[in-house]
Amino acid sequence: MPFPDAVQDAPPPDDSELAGLVRLAFLSVLGGAVTGVLGGAFRLVLIESWRLWEQFLLWARDLGGWRLLLPVVGAAVAVGLARLIVRWSPESAGSGVQRVEAMMRHESAPAAWRVVPAKFVGGSLALGVGMALGREGPTVQMGASVGAEIGRRSGLHPNDTRSLSAALAGAGLGVAFSAPTGGAVFVFEELARAIRTRLVVATLISAAVALAVARPIVGSDPVFPVSPIPDSPLWHLLIYAPMGLFIGWLGIHYNRLVILMLDLMERMTGLLPEIRAALIGALVGAIGVIAPWLVGGGEVLGDRVLVVGLPISTLLVVFVVRWFLGPLSYAAGTAGGLFAPLLVVGASIGALTASTLNVLVPSWNLSVEAFAMVGMSTFFAAVVRAPVTGVVLIVEMTATTTVLIPMLLAAGIAMVICTVRKAPPIYDTLRMRMAP
Repeated sequence: MPFPDAVQDAPPPDDSELAGLVRLAFLSVLGGAVTGVLGGAFRLVLIESWRLWEQFLLWARDLGGWRLLLPVVGAAVAVGLARLIVRWSPESAGSGVQRVEAMMRHESAPAAWRVVPAKFVGGSLALGVGMALGREGPTVQMGASVGAEIGRRSGLHPNDTRSLSAALAGAGLGVAFSAPTGGAVFVFEELARAIRTRLVVATLISAAVALAVARPIVGSDPVFPVSPIPDSPLWHLLIYAPMGLFIGWLGIHYNRLVILMLDLMERMTGLLPEIRAALIGALVGAIGVIAPWLVGGGEVLGDRVLVVGLPISTLLVVFVVRWFLGPLSYAAGTAGGLFAPLLVVGASIGALTASTLNVLVPSWNLSVEAFAMVGMSTFFAAVVRAPVTGVVLIVEMTATTTVLIPMLLAAGIAMVICTVRKAPPIYDTLRMRMAP
């Protein structure tokens, strides 16, 4: 039964249970510190890798000629190597969120320690050359692996080991997006789908310690530092509501596209997985040569949509390219998540909606930033089917709450259409694909 502590009183804990809770809390501090260091270092490596890759792309474009092929070849090699690492650590492929969910449902064992270096190196190689993958996938699974290893070495009860592993996975998400509350909510709403005292203790402590340790490495600024957004008139909800319905419908088809891309790659049995991944990497490298701002995990592009602002024609290009590039990049099978890329798609949908309506009806004066934020949280709700997590994440990533009401409304409506259409959440589908 979900949320058991919310609907029934638990019996008073005995002394051994209290001692176990204190021990779990102490190990959560330790695990949170390790996850904070790993997550912060991973973000720092990605920032530097992307800076160097952008310089390489600019150098190749300035010189032209045969040098334009160098980024294509370089991206193909890097992504092929990232996929080769998966041979050594099969658990490190993809996002990792579905593997943590499977562990919480007793469908698989806690992750092995080798996932940590595999995710770190493989994720750095793939994301560093512009693959449309999220940095949160590696940090989530690295955190879960840290929890599993601490649990094994300290002799924790298997149930506490799973709780610690899930808690540190949420801490990893919090570090990736500088959103500790969002990471904690993600544990309760998506990973465990339950609220239990021991899980709450481990999650809150882990999230707090992880971000406190990571901040000296990555800073304390929000991921998307938007300007203050004034409260919108109440009647704007009449626009947000149908947008939520439309985004919910789009989320269903985005999930299907992710699975379609995975199926297409699996059918290419004549090519080694590393060759398939390299071909996708070459395509990403080619797009990077033409338009470097279109590739990457999505933080830079999301910042342009939210903070800088883009014309309608450019937003259309962003939506179309990123709609396909995210699922295609994920199909390569390297380490990398789905969250950050889908946030770019959601932001482009919201910004397109507001920009188009402002052209058609200028007197409405819709806030493009506000609609982009609602698009991000609503598309997250439609794809992942974790609406509260999506809302909290975007609030923390933008450090603004003035769009909270339309975010909640649109996410709720998106959940309605997804539920009525009986479309499964993406991670449920990916978890089922893991079954032998």
